Amino acid sequence: MMPNVELAYRLNWASAGEKRDDTPDYTIFVGDLAADVTDYMLQETFRVHYPSVKGAKVVTDKMTMRSKGYGFVKFGDPTEQARAMTEMNGMPCSSRPMRIGPAANRKTTGVQERGKCCQSHVAAMAFCYYMYIHLLLMHT
Repeated sequence: MMPNVELAYRLNWASAGEKRDDTPDYTIFVGDLAADVTDYMLQETFRVHYPSVKGAKVVTDKMTMRSKGYGFVKFGDPTEQARAMTEMNGMPCSSRPMRIGPAANRKTTGVQERGKCCQSHVAAMAFCYYMYIHLLLMHT
């Protein structure tokens, strides 16, 4: 949390210059998370049992930055992923028992690829800028 701010602040480390891990990920879905569960808390809940955990992400609402009540945990070992899906289902994280399931493949869920998404944002921004300039010229 940032001082004097009610909402949680998340820093994006994407451009921090860390080495990229290109090994395969084996991801599980984690549902029924309490509102106070953070990425770190979710990750450590699994890491104490499964050393191949690569990371965890609690999904948040982009406007409010509040948890949507679910997240994902990435494993480096498919055996540990399979074990976690059975062993951790119903286990508590914070104040609630977790509901564990397989993560859907992003490509089959209709989620846009990052490049296409960024391209559409750039096009939208260019159009907005064009309209802004057009309106300025009309009023001069």
